[in-house]
Amino acid sequence: MGDGHEQRAQRILDAAAELVLRWGRKRVTIEEVAKHAGIGKGTVYLHFDSRARLFTCMLMRESLGLVDELTGAIERDPAAVLPSEQARLTYLGVHRRPLLRAMFLRDSDLLGDLAHEGAVQPLRDGKSELARDLFGLLRAHGLMRTDLDADTQGYVAGAVQVGFYLHQPAPGSHTTAPEAAAAALGHTLRAVLEPAVAPDPAALAAVAPEVLAQYRRFRVALAAAITEQPARAAGPDRRGVVT
Repeated sequence: MGDGHEQRAQRILDAAAELVLRWGRKRVTIEEVAKHAGIGKGTVYLHFDSRARLFTCMLMRESLGLVDELTGAIERDPAAVLPSEQARLTYLGVHRRPLLRAMFLRDSDLLGDLAHEGAVQPLRDGKSELARDLFGLLRAHGLMRTDLDADTQGYVAGAVQVGFYLHQPAPGSHTTAPEAAAAALGHTLRAVLEPAVAPDPAALAAVAPEVLAQYRRFRVALAAAITEQPARAAGPDRRGVVT
């Protein structure tokens, strides 16, 4: 795919994201996206064969930035592989990205039917399967507790995080700053999932390259899912393969 083709696709996704944030997905048409991107409607369909496909790719692209943040954090400090740190960093990253926050919250006001459509389920599934693989690596290196099985730990981690994302303070009550909420989330998962003793620096150093490799494969697959021909693009599976 040529650079011009790729740049045009990015311009289309930029336009879609800006308009969805401004008006909500229900009001955004392919015609409006084309106009905002400075191209014809037919050109949009050369890249994205449907409105649902366009908005799904928009959310996938938002996820790329979050993946890059997480990998950068691990490169700077191997302790960022720990579930508590992953959850804390993810919470902050999602908070900075309104479209991702809407997806996590299943916000139908902003995303319309896409908040519940199966079109974004492969993205959610890919992230869940990545988390299961990462849990396996961390357990093998003694960086997670093993008194619960990995599936149960995944359930607990998911349930706790969903609670933090969905919680809304009562009117007039104290509002917790995102940084404080993220720290509380990390503290909660540290207590539930990680050993009571401080993590072994040698184990962190050993597992970090494996975790980075998992993330990089996931990123490659996610980027490919955005640019693949529409008939084939369904999202990355746990091995980083687009299915």
